[in-house]
Amino acid sequence: MNLNAANADPMATHAIRKLEIVMSKRSKMIFSGWYLAAGFTVALLTIASPAIAQGATSTDDSKIELTDGVHVCTQSHVNIMAVVGSEGVLVTDSGYARDSERLVKSIDELQGGPVKFVLNTHFHFDHVGGNGAFAEKGAVIVAHQNGRLRMQEEWGFPETLGLGMPHIPPYPEVMLPTLTFSETLTLHFGRHEIETIHLPNAHSDADLVMLLPDANILYTGDLYLSNGFPLVDSFHGGTIDGLITAVGKLIDLINDDTQIVPGHGPMSNRQELREYQQMLITGRSRIAELVAKGMTMEEVLSADPTAGVYTGGESWLSADKFTLIVYADLARTLKPAAIT
Repeated sequence: MNLNAANADPMATHAIRKLEIVMSKRSKMIFSGWYLAAGFTVALLTIASPAIAQGATSTDDSKIELTDGVHVCTQSHVNIMAVVGSEGVLVTDSGYARDSERLVKSIDELQGGPVKFVLNTHFHFDHVGGNGAFAEKGAVIVAHQNGRLRMQEEWGFPETLGLGMPHIPPYPEVMLPTLTFSETLTLHFGRHEIETIHLPNAHSDADLVMLLPDANILYTGDLYLSNGFPLVDSFHGGTIDGLITAVGKLIDLINDDTQIVPGHGPMSNRQELREYQQMLITGRSRIAELVAKGMTMEEVLSADPTAGVYTGGESWLSADKFTLIVYADLARTLKPAAIT
C-alpha cells in the first residue's frame, strides 16, 4: 500500500485542502482544511483512494419510496431519508454541502411542504453539509449532544508515517444542531413514530439511528455501510469494539422483514447486517491477534489479516485501510508499544 501523500489522487488531495460550503445564494464561506469522507483517519493512512474520492466526485442521484410517505434520496453515495407528514417533511442527514441545492430540490419534489426537522446521525461533513440550507428555511437541526460539541471544535490530528493533516475549523453556526439529547428521543411526525437512539463509541461518540416501528424501517447512518468495510473515527470516540456491539444491538432491535437504510450503499436487511457484524468480528479478531504479538503496522499489513473477510465485491474502503484503522484502535489498548 502506498503511504506517500505526494502520490495521492489529485481529486482527493483537492478535497482535503478546500471544500466550498454554500450557505445560501446570498453568502458563501470557504474553509481550508475541510477533509474528505475518510479524512478523520488520514493521520493513520493515506486518503489516496479512488473509492474514497468517489464520494466527492459523483453526482448520481436516485430516489425511492420505501412505504407511503417514507423516501430515500441518494446523492453522491450518501443515503438521506425523508419522512413526509401532514405538517411537512423530516429529513435524516443532509449530505454534502455542495449537494444541498440539489437535495432541497429533490425534497421539494415530494410535495410534502417545508422541511421541519433534520436529524443528524453524526457530525461528519458528508452527513451534515446541507444543515445550513435547511436551517435557513426554518428547519430544526437535531443531533446527539456530542455531535454539536464536535461540530464546534477545531480538529487536529497527529502526524503518522510522515503523513499530516491540516486543522479542521469548526462548522459555521448555521449548520449546528439546536436541539440535542443524550440517549433517546421519540418524534411523532405525521402518522409515523420515529425512535432516535444513541449507540455510544461505535463509528464515533455521537452516533444515532432512527427506527420507524410502524413502517419497520431502520436508518443506521454510518454504523452500517452495505458497500464494504466501515470507517471508525477513533479520534472522536469511535472504537471497533463499540461498533461491533452497536451492530449487535441493531440486529436485536429489528426483524427479518425490516428495511434497512445504511449510511452508504444499497438498501439492506437483517441477514446482511448479521454478515456485516461477522465481518467486523472476524477482522477484529485476526488483527488483534497480530497486535498482541507486538507486530508493527507494516508487519500487520503484510500479513493481510482481512483476506476473504469481505465477500461483497469491491469494497469502497480498501482492506488495507480498514486494517490500519482497526490496528490503530486496538494498539492503543492491547499493545501501545506496537505503534510505529
